[in-house]
Amino acid sequence: MTDSPQGAETPREKKGEPDLVSFADMPARLEERGLKRISAQRIRQLAETDPDWPVPMDKAAKVGRIRLFDWRDLEPYFVNRKSRQGQRTDRMHGTDGKG
Repeated sequence: MTDSPQGAETPREKKGEPDLVSFADMPARLEERGLKRISAQRIRQLAETDPDWPVPMDKAAKVGRIRLFDWRDLEPYFVNRKSRQGQRTDRMHGTDGKG
């Protein structure tokens, strides 16, 4: 975690360098920014299934088995994301074969 005040830019962000985060880093980063904490597993699920996810999985940087994303691309997604807690996507209209 950083010692920066909430919403303050880190020196790296000011230089325009990538601010790379892994799925494991994202829950803490969300809390740092004052956003709702989401588990790393749920974030990975969103990355794989949400059409609004800003960086396709195959375009993410990869180091070993870890995928890295530039936080500057992800933060607007989390800020603007509408939580659909409890919504069952398997029962959405048109996906169950009943019309």
